[in-house]
Amino acid sequence: MSIATTADIEIARARLLLIPLISAAGCVALADFLFYGWTIGISLPLFFLVLGVVAVARNPAYAPRRIQIAMSVVFTAVLIALIEDVNILSAIFGALGTGFFVMVITAQQSARWQRHLLEVVTTPFRGPFQFVSDLIWQMQKQDYAWLKPAALIAWIIPLSISALFVWLFASANPLIEHGLLQIDLHAALNLLNPWRMVFWVLLAGVIWPLIFRRSNPRAIPQAEVVADNDKPSTLDFILSASATVRSLVLFNALFALQSGLDLTYLWGGANLPDGMTLAEYAHRGAYPLIITALLAAGFVLIAMRPNGPAQQSRLIRPLVLAWTGQNILLVISSILRLDLYVGVYSLTYLRLAAFIWMGLVAAGLILILIQIVLRKSNSWLLSANAATLALVLYACCFINAPWLVATYNVEHCRELGGKGPNLDVQYLGFLGPQARLVLESHRAEVPALLSAMDRQFPDAREALSRPENWRAWSFRAWRLRRYLANTPDTPPALSNGNKG
Repeated sequence: MSIATTADIEIARARLLLIPLISAAGCVALADFLFYGWTIGISLPLFFLVLGVVAVARNPAYAPRRIQIAMSVVFTAVLIALIEDVNILSAIFGALGTGFFVMVITAQQSARWQRHLLEVVTTPFRGPFQFVSDLIWQMQKQDYAWLKPAALIAWIIPLSISALFVWLFASANPLIEHGLLQIDLHAALNLLNPWRMVFWVLLAGVIWPLIFRRSNPRAIPQAEVVADNDKPSTLDFILSASATVRSLVLFNALFALQSGLDLTYLWGGANLPDGMTLAEYAHRGAYPLIITALLAAGFVLIAMRPNGPAQQSRLIRPLVLAWTGQNILLVISSILRLDLYVGVYSLTYLRLAAFIWMGLVAAGLILILIQIVLRKSNSWLLSANAATLALVLYACCFINAPWLVATYNVEHCRELGGKGPNLDVQYLGFLGPQARLVLESHRAEVPALLSAMDRQFPDAREALSRPENWRAWSFRAWRLRRYLANTPDTPPALSNGNKG
């Protein structure tokens, strides 16, 4: 196999830059058609699909077949999340998934996923500079004779006489005149809107590194870099084996005290001191305990570092395992605390996110426990946590958060005999149309609340009933519209009463 020289690569680059420019211009034109002036919906996964396919088709695929299949599955998965509903989380997944799909398949050298992630994340920032750099380089390398003044002047006579002929033909042929009158000059001038042109340029710069892949930078070697540990580091003096053992003994004792109190009052149901409610006890501890668990996880990683004090003392390893187990119990108690608080003060977006975050912290601690027991590397721990985070956040793309929050609050409100607070109609309006769907499902039980929501948001149902442009379509919104279309606006109880 012959190896191309640098000169060969430069010549090929000079000759073939025109095709990537045309591809990028096509993607920009598609984005203008799909996005500019329109509500974003199904248009976003459609654009990512075209961009990913065009970028992979425009660049050689160096990845093995199994990697290509795996990345195609990932690419399809993120597009499915966007089809379900377009929100911030699904849009981030769509952008990252498209970037990974292109860059992993077209990477000339194998690299770790961290390297690909860094390349994808920095693409929007370095893309415009690369785009300008490649254009300047192309102008310097090529002799564009058609851009010289003499070549441009040569177009004056042909265009002028052609315009005269068109005018004469329009005067003689009413069909040509009618066709010319149909040209919308206002729409043509609207394309030259400065903000629209800025949108074109910025988008072209962002997608350019995907369309025109430069030679990949040196990949991160697969083997871990082992530092010279012959000399003790400063950390070894500060956190020696004896200091680590003493720290772990004290930490285990403190955490055991906290866990004992939680087991007594949260899990055992013991009576709290006078003047303190269970909700106050739960709320004050939920978030600080999560920060405590994160700090504890950091200390565990330091204590169990390679060639650290854990390899010099037999006590450190069991103490770390015990402390990690206590941290997992601490996170579970924090989840229970938050659950008790939500039961009293209702559910919100932030509290739902806190539940998910606490679950991720617990999963991270369990992974640390597995790492210690199985003696896995820190690289394995990082990859396992990243995979867990990605899977959980991807699953969140399919969670209808407004519907979930509204369902919990409606079913636990006092109006329906629940133990929660009175229903906050204003917050339900903030949640959007999915909350109205939940409230309408209980219309016979809470007609007054539905009427209050209609007074506060009188055009909610009508706005959802209006036809929307196909670009804004999403599967979740389609399901909601179908429900509202098949559900009468008048409560059945009121309808039956009017018949009498």
